[in-house]
Amino acid sequence: MASAARRDACCTAPVLSFRESAVDRILIFKLTLTPLLVLACMLITRRWGAFAGGVAAGLPVVSGPLSFFLTLEQGAAFSAQASYNTLLGIDANGLAAVAYPWLAVLGVPWYLAIVLSLGIYFLGGWFVQFLPHWPLGAVGLSLLSPLLVLACLPRQKARAVPQPQSHRWLMSVQMAFGSLLVYVVTEVAHWLGAGWSGILMFFPVMICAMVPFIHATQGPWAVVRVYRGLMAGWFGCIAFFAIVMALVESTPLWLCYALAVVAALGAGAAVSIVQKRKAGNAAS
Repeated sequence: MASAARRDACCTAPVLSFRESAVDRILIFKLTLTPLLVLACMLITRRWGAFAGGVAAGLPVVSGPLSFFLTLEQGAAFSAQASYNTLLGIDANGLAAVAYPWLAVLGVPWYLAIVLSLGIYFLGGWFVQFLPHWPLGAVGLSLLSPLLVLACLPRQKARAVPQPQSHRWLMSVQMAFGSLLVYVVTEVAHWLGAGWSGILMFFPVMICAMVPFIHATQGPWAVVRVYRGLMAGWFGCIAFFAIVMALVESTPLWLCYALAVVAALGAGAAVSIVQKRKAGNAAS
C-alpha cells in the first residue's frame, strides 16, 4: 500500500509540475503582452491621431489574448460559450460607448464620465444575459451595436483644434492599468462562469486605459474621434469572436485563432477604409 502510494505520488508529481510551469508561463505572457499592446495603440494615437488609435484599440488586442488564455485554462467548451457572451457584451459596451462621448462633450470630467459609463456597461452586461440563447442573433445584435453608436455620437461642427499630446509617463500608467485588468478578469473567470467571463472579455480595457487620459489631455472631441475609430475596430472583434464561437470546439486551437485574427484584421481594415472615405467625401 505504502509503495503504491509512493509510486502514484512519483507519477503525479511531474504532471503537477508541468501544469504549474505552464500556468506560470501563461501568467508571464499575460502580464507582458497586454502592456505592449497598450503601448502600441498609444504610439499609433500619437503618430496618426485619435481615429487611428481608436481603430487599433477597437481590435481584439486585449480580448483576443484573453480568449486564448481562457481556452488554455478553462477548455474549448467554456471558450465557445464565453465567446457567445462576448458578442452580447459588445451590445453592453455599445451603451457605454454612447454615454462617455456625450458626457465628455457636455463637460463632465473624465473621472465621473468613466465611472458612469462603466456603470452603464455593467447594467447592460447584466441585462443581456437574460436574452434567449441564439448564436446567430448574438452576431446580428453585435453587428448592429457599432452602427447605432456611430449614428448616436456627437457631431463636431467646427474644425478640430490640435491638442497637446499626453505626457510620456501616462503611457506607463496606461500599460500597467491594462495589464492589471487582464490579470484580474482571467483570474476570476473560474468562479464567474462563462456568462460573466464572456461579458468581461469585452470589458473596455483599452477604453479605460486610453480614453480618460485622452479626455484629460486632448479634450472631449478627441474622445469622440477615438470612439469613431473604436467602432471600426469593433467589427474586427465581432469577426474574431464569431469564428472562435463557431470553430474552437471542432478545429485545432492554432487554426481557430489564426483564422480569427485574419478575419479581425480584415474586417477592421475594411470598415476603417470605408469610414475614412466617407469622412473625406464629407470634407470635400
